Amino acid sequence: MSTLVKDAMSKEFVTAKKTEKIGEIRKLILTAENRVIFILDKKRVEGVITESDIIRKECDDDKPCSSIMSAPVISIGMEHTLQEAAKYLTNNRIEQLPVISETGEMTGVITSRDIVKDLIVEVKQPKLSPERAAIYLSMTNEREREDHWLQKCVEEGYRVVITQVGTTAEKLPIKLREATTVAAIARGVIKEDTREKIALSNAVRDAYIQLASINPGLGGGFKVAVVRGEGRITVAAFGKCGHALANGPNNLVMGFSII
Repeated sequence: MSTLVKDAMSKEFVTAKKTEKIGEIRKLILTAENRVIFILDKKRVEGVITESDIIRKECDDDKPCSSIMSAPVISIGMEHTLQEAAKYLTNNRIEQLPVISETGEMTGVITSRDIVKDLIVEVKQPKLSPERAAIYLSMTNEREREDHWLQKCVEEGYRVVITQVGTTAEKLPIKLREATTVAAIARGVIKEDTREKIALSNAVRDAYIQLASINPGLGGGFKVAVVRGEGRITVAAFGKCGHALANGPNNLVMGFSII
């Protein structure tokens, strides 16, 4: 959902009355370290004066600032999105965009810095990718933690299934594919059609190829997680190769496919 202007706007802005003299506005720009002054009349924007107006125009410091202010002023409503605000700023080449309430009063300003700051916050928010989700689910051996990651997947809108596979080396590729496909269909992760089954099969194959290269000629027992995100499906298998009682290391393998 797009961020609204009212949620990102700054309420710190500099104003003046149109009866104030240009000399006073000049001092205000210097002391306030703000290059934009909004001229208000009963909280309504009448005009705007920028640092460039003071520099470029022949200004008599004793004249009212209304003689050099720009009007009408481009503004935006509180319920508009930041994407719309960005277009206003870019298309009109302005530094600050006044935000106007439903009653016509100025309530804040939006700058390019406000927009970038909001984007940075959005980027920093952690997002659980299908790949990370599959890894966590396949490696988790506690029910409470498993439920935690399943809930996270639901929040991200992913479709998920977990299954167990254990067999000999000869049967491992077939069992791995069959068990994963049956579980994925049963849980609604994929539809029972050829295209989606092939996509899942390709991801399982990639995972098996890694297993076969790490421990050639060995079967084993694995916990398999399948996570379907937007446009792609991920398979992660975690477990041991060889005899169930063998004290060997756990292996994590993954496969991906476009779906």
